[in-house]
Amino acid sequence: MQKFECRTDPHNLTECDTALTGIGEVHKLTSAITAACDVTFKVLRPGKRASKGRSVPWWTEELTTLRKNSLVLRRRCQRTTNVADLRQERRLRYQESKGTYQTKLREAKLKSWKDFCTGTDSSNPWNSVYRYAAGKTRGPLTLSTLKANANTHR
Repeated sequence: MQKFECRTDPHNLTECDTALTGIGEVHKLTSAITAACDVTFKVLRPGKRASKGRSVPWWTEELTTLRKNSLVLRRRCQRTTNVADLRQERRLRYQESKGTYQTKLREAKLKSWKDFCTGTDSSNPWNSVYRYAAGKTRGPLTLSTLKANANTHR
């Protein structure tokens, strides 16, 4: 009501309807609806994942570049239909690029996995706690009672 300057009687909507007949009033109406929606509806903001890009720890800018390049070459190969020699050349370039990308991807994943697995107890305090709670701690391979009995019978 404030946006359209209909301050005389808020219950008399016919007066406001006649005020809205101008072209400039459409912009006022749009802005009023947008403002009401902004106040009423909950707007989801992008989280950390959206701003960071990839969420895996082993992803690098080099992998992003290689992936984009591989996809560009793939599209070029697929869209070349008339010239057989050019299509074959582009197919070979795409396959080479795809192979390079997949090799680097495998190397990054493997390196990340090895780094995770070889983490020391000081950097990952949950290693020993998890193993103990899951029952995965290893004891001595021989039983102490059998070992003691074997020494006494000799």
